[in-house]
Amino acid sequence: MIITARILLVILSIFVTLTSYADTLVWRGPTHTLTIGLSEVDISHIEFPEPIINVTVEDQDYLDILVVEGYENRAFRMRSLLPKMATRMFLTGESGTTYIAVVTTDVPYRAFLQIVDGKKIDDIARKAAEKFDDTDLIRAMALDKDIPGVLRETYVIPSWFKGNGLVFDLSEVWQSALLTGVVIHVRNEFSDPNEVNIPAVTVPKTDEWGELRYAAMENMRLAPKGKPNDRGILYMVFNR
Repeated sequence: MIITARILLVILSIFVTLTSYADTLVWRGPTHTLTIGLSEVDISHIEFPEPIINVTVEDQDYLDILVVEGYENRAFRMRSLLPKMATRMFLTGESGTTYIAVVTTDVPYRAFLQIVDGKKIDDIARKAAEKFDDTDLIRAMALDKDIPGVLRETYVIPSWFKGNGLVFDLSEVWQSALLTGVVIHVRNEFSDPNEVNIPAVTVPKTDEWGELRYAAMENMRLAPKGKPNDRGILYMVFNR
């Protein structure tokens, strides 16, 4: 097991490169309905992830829609024809995919909106997640920085375990395809200074997390209970 006493707060360059737009809306599959806010006054420019070969509007009197040239049938400009309305659109993509959208004035209008394919984003994120190791994950946890392909879940378990006058509170669990990271808040219950001996820390046995590979802590030397710096944060990474 590799142990370190300090966290080097270096920003990890492990992000998926995606084109940046003012607003994006993630499409999660044929059963997912998109909700697009329109305005009676201003035009919305809306782009889809593939060329659209057919458009059906449920109530055409509610909506003004125009195909934008130069985007290979991927972009539309839309405006509401009424101050308050809602109707559905069915858009068929070149791949045969159907996008169902509710266009309405009941949600905030956005001037520029890009529809992105959530399945493709998830695939990219999973591939990115396979390229980082335990030290990368522990840096991300210390920075409180999300990593594509890693699921963060809050697991607030006070007094998860205790030992040598220290109380360990589980705070978060970070899960990737191969790694599990945990964030643990440590409290000193002694009226004297106390030090966390990382190699001696034994977390409750959790088989699905695998083998402990890396651990690090901010503020290992804790002040007496009730004094400033009487707490620290412990990071651990397990490899399945």
